Amino acid sequence: MTTISSSTFLLAILPPPGWGAFLLNFGILGIVVIVLYLLFGILRRVFRVFTSDLPLVALNVSETPLILIAVAIGLKLALVTLSVTPTSYITWFQRGLTAFLILVVAFWVVQLITEVVTYAFRQYAEGSEAMWDDVLAPILQNVIPLIVYLVGGLLFLQAFGVDIQGLLVAIGGLSFILGFALKDILANFFSGLVLLIDTPFRFGDVIELANGRRGVIKHIGLRLTELYLIDTHSQIYIPNAAFEGQNIINLSRPTNHYYYTIAIPIKADVAPALAVSMMEKVVLAHPDTMGEIHKKLELIDQFYGYSIPGVKAQQKREAGRQRLLAECEVNTILAEIEMGLAHLADIISQLERGGLDIEERRTVQAHYLELCQKIGLELKPDRHDRRRRWLTEATGTVSESSLIGLMRRWYRYWLKDPDLFQEDQQALKQEWEQKIDLLKIKVNKLFWAISNPKGLETRLDDLVESFREWLRENFKSSRNEWQDPKIWINDLNGDYTRDTLVRFYVDDIKLEHCERGQRILSEMRREIVWHLRQSYLSK
Repeated sequence: MTTISSSTFLLAILPPPGWGAFLLNFGILGIVVIVLYLLFGILRRVFRVFTSDLPLVALNVSETPLILIAVAIGLKLALVTLSVTPTSYITWFQRGLTAFLILVVAFWVVQLITEVVTYAFRQYAEGSEAMWDDVLAPILQNVIPLIVYLVGGLLFLQAFGVDIQGLLVAIGGLSFILGFALKDILANFFSGLVLLIDTPFRFGDVIELANGRRGVIKHIGLRLTELYLIDTHSQIYIPNAAFEGQNIINLSRPTNHYYYTIAIPIKADVAPALAVSMMEKVVLAHPDTMGEIHKKLELIDQFYGYSIPGVKAQQKREAGRQRLLAECEVNTILAEIEMGLAHLADIISQLERGGLDIEERRTVQAHYLELCQKIGLELKPDRHDRRRRWLTEATGTVSESSLIGLMRRWYRYWLKDPDLFQEDQQALKQEWEQKIDLLKIKVNKLFWAISNPKGLETRLDDLVESFREWLRENFKSSRNEWQDPKIWINDLNGDYTRDTLVRFYVDDIKLEHCERGQRILSEMRREIVWHLRQSYLSK
C-alpha cells in the first residue's frame, strides 16, 4: 500500500501558486461590493432629507457605474497576482477590462453632466437674470457628452492596442474633406454657437423678424433655431446662419411692456384739449395699460367697460381695481426701500474714508437690516453651521406687510384677471417667484459684503447703488413717468377731420398666448370711439 506523506497531501489540496492571492483578492472584491451596496443604501436615506434632489439623483446615477468600476478594478488586481508571466488570454482579458472601465467611466460622466450638472444649471438659470447660464446649459447637454464619448471611444480602441495616432490623422483628413461638403451645416453649427454665447435674447422672449412676423424663442440648437409663430400658431425652424444675419427686434427687452399706437379721427371743430383729455382718461381707465395708479383708480369706474357692458366688464373692473390697489401698496414700500438704500449709500460714503472700523460697520449693518425687514427678510442662523447667519423670509404678519408679501398679494390679484388663460396662471406666478428668489439672493450677497468687506469698504456705497438700480430697472420700478399714455394731434385732413395718435404701454405682451396687446389695442380703439361719440367729439 502506498503511503502519502503530509507534505504531498498539502500540495495536492492547495491551489497552484498565485491562485491563493487571486482568491483572496476576489474575496476582498466581494466584500467591497457588499460595502458599496450598504453605503449607497445609507447615503440614499441621508440624501432624502435634503431639500434639493440633486444629491439623490447623483447618487442614483453613480451607484451602478461605481460598482462596475470597483468590480473591474478588483478583477484587474486579482489577475495581476494570478501569474507572474501572464498568458495571452489573461493579457487580452486585462485589455478588455481596461476598455470596459473606459466605457463605464465615459457613460458615468455623461450621466452626471446630463442628469445632475445640466439640471443644476437650469435651476440656477431660472433664478438668474444673466444670459450666460441659459447658454451654458444647452452646451453642457449637447456638446460635452459628444466630446466625452469621442474621447472615450478613442481610448477604448487604444486599450486594445489600436494606434490612434494614425486614426487621428485619418480623421483629420476626413474632416478636411467633409468641411467642404458640409460647409452649410458647419456654418449653421458655428452660428448656433455664436447665438448661444453672444445671444441677443433669452428663451421665451417675444421677437419680431425682418419680415414683420412675431414669434417666441423656444429653442436654440446647434443647427436650427425653433420659433413659435404667434399669428399662425405654428412652429418655424430657421437655420442659424440665416437667423444670425437677420435684423431682429426683441419685444421683451428691456421689459415686457410694449408700446402701441392707434389713430383716432376727431371732428375738425372740436377743441383739441377737450378731445385729448377725454382720450387720456379712457386710456388710463383700462386696467391693463400703464400709467399713474391713483389716476387709474379714479377713472376706472367712469371710463372702462362701457362700449360692451356686461358681467365680464364688471369682473374685469373689480379685478383691475384690486390689482391696482395692491400695486399701489407695492410701489409705496418699494419707493421707501429705494430711498432707504440711497440714504444708506450716503452714510457709507461718509464713513468709508480710511476704511470702516467695527463700530461703523455695525452702524451700516443696522441700517441695512432695517431695510431687510421692509423687504421681508430676517436674520437667522444656518441650520448646518450655527455660526453663519442668513437672511431668510420672515413669517407672520410682518411678512404680509413686507415687500415680498405685498408682491405676492399683487400678482395673486393679477391672476384673477378674467382675460388670462390657464397657462398664464402658472407663467405669471413663476415669473414673479423667480424675481423674488433673485431678490433674496442679491440681498444676502449685499449683506455678506457689508458684514465682511475684506477690502471693499470703499466700494460698499457703489454696491448699494447697484442694488438700488437693479430694483428699479430689473425687479419692479416704483414709478416710470415715461410709461404714461401720450396723445398727439395731427393737421386737418381733406374731409374736415383731424387724426390723433394715441400711444400707450401694455403691462405684459407675453400673456394670453402673446395676444394680450392686440386685445387691448382693439378694446382701446372701441372704448375711445364710444366715449368720443357720446361726447360728440368723434367723426
